[in-house]
Amino acid sequence: MDSRYDQLSPVPPLTLVTKNIIIACVVMYLIDFVVTHLGFQFHDFYLKELLGLVPALIKEKGWIWQFVTYIFMHGHPLHLLLNMLILWYFGSEIESKLGRNHFLFYFLLCGIGAGIFNYGVNLIFSDVTKLSHPIIGASGAIFGILAAYGIFFGERYFLVFFVFPMKAKYFVLVMALVELITGVESSAQDNVAHFAHIGGMFVGAVYLYFRYLRPRGPKSGQSKKDQERDKLKRQFTLIVNDKNTKKQEGPFWN
Repeated sequence: MDSRYDQLSPVPPLTLVTKNIIIACVVMYLIDFVVTHLGFQFHDFYLKELLGLVPALIKEKGWIWQFVTYIFMHGHPLHLLLNMLILWYFGSEIESKLGRNHFLFYFLLCGIGAGIFNYGVNLIFSDVTKLSHPIIGASGAIFGILAAYGIFFGERYFLVFFVFPMKAKYFVLVMALVELITGVESSAQDNVAHFAHIGGMFVGAVYLYFRYLRPRGPKSGQSKKDQERDKLKRQFTLIVNDKNTKKQEGPFWN
């Protein structure tokens, strides 16, 4: 049984890209902390308003870079610590599975997708010009990593809250359901961007499905004649193997 909680090492080693993302988030938090507490503003905006995801500013000023930069901004030490611990715990293993460059691409894809998804929900159900509170944090990208963990290591058990053993795939589904219910019951944007979390999971799961799980059709570029030839080869192989199997089995006796 592939288990996490009964292994000698409860956490994976800190891999390179995961470590660099953590460093980037910590550095951005420290810069924002110093600049904000010194009262510095840039064109009448604090750093969180420039680099966080502010729906009103995206709508009115077209600051689309915020879909990327908001990932690396955090508002509170506990918020930063929790996100970075989860990123380390799950991200390092997904990085080892995907490889460094692919993992970085996947992390950014989920983070950007989470921001766009949350913005779209606000655009549909709210007046985004009145939404000036910045959305910040790597949680959307991290929920995408959780989705990847549930897909690649779904049968693995680990302890939830260090007490309850649960398969990873069920844990991920429970987290998605909780975020969906909480997001629907609350406003489209509150202190926790639930729809960003859902968006990160959704984007990650869809991408991984088409990249790894979707049944493969005929090879691209193959002509119809080549496809028919491959089909006949597979049928011929099955017939030959079936005959050989029957010869090896021999007759049945009563």
